[in-house]
Amino acid sequence: MFKEMILVGATLFSFPVLATSDAAAPVKNPRHGLFWYETPKKEEEKKAENKYPRPVIPSADELFKMHPKDVQDLLDKTRDYALFKLSPDVVLDYYKVQDAARRKSAAFTSLTGYVMLENPQLNAASDYPITNPGNAEKQRERQELKSKSLIKNRDEYALLFFSEPNCGFCVQQSRILENFQRETSWYIKEIDITRQPAARKKFNVDRAPVTILIKRNSDTDKWMPVSVGVDSLDNLRTSIYNMTRVLNGELDPRQFFTNEKQQGGFFDPLKGANK
Repeated sequence: MFKEMILVGATLFSFPVLATSDAAAPVKNPRHGLFWYETPKKEEEKKAENKYPRPVIPSADELFKMHPKDVQDLLDKTRDYALFKLSPDVVLDYYKVQDAARRKSAAFTSLTGYVMLENPQLNAASDYPITNPGNAEKQRERQELKSKSLIKNRDEYALLFFSEPNCGFCVQQSRILENFQRETSWYIKEIDITRQPAARKKFNVDRAPVTILIKRNSDTDKWMPVSVGVDSLDNLRTSIYNMTRVLNGELDPRQFFTNEKQQGGFFDPLKGANK
């Protein structure tokens, strides 16, 4: 009998120990957050509201008169807050600010059209037509300018074409140069860089194909590359046209893409500048 009482007593004393042990063990439940439908505590929500308060939206008239940087700042804040709260009223706030920014941009665009007509000297339309007839005439004008200049300079300049054996690019570029020669009657000399290392060194050519413009019968030894690799015929003509004008002193290198008609006009980068 006594032994049975001791056994029951030991069993009763063991229960609190087990309960204490279970209570001390951490509950392993990784399912936390909005994904698991866990509602944030009100205290945490209050802290978030204090840290990220709802932006105040001025009236439409005040928004329209605000400085663009202030509008942009408010736009960023309303967007972030809308993404934070994800409710219709705060999303509406964002689009109220967005509407003001859109209307200010539209007003600026309208004023641009007005000012360009009022100040023709700032308008590119005369030098850069956007209509089909204007573009066709501009293209014809450019081609005529280049053709006249190339014919005028064909006795003053020549082309050196640097090539090498087993070079497919060289073959393609040679055909383009043949077409150029047929059109303009320019003198073109082909140089094999594997056989003429002196010429290669003089003109600093380390690959092929390279086309170099030289001034004929000149003591100044003027020369400049006008093509590297396979170039189109139109690009080649334009580069030679521009480079001859630079070497003749008719064009500043900063105006390299400015043709004769454009000098002093809208697209002249040195217009009004002290050269």
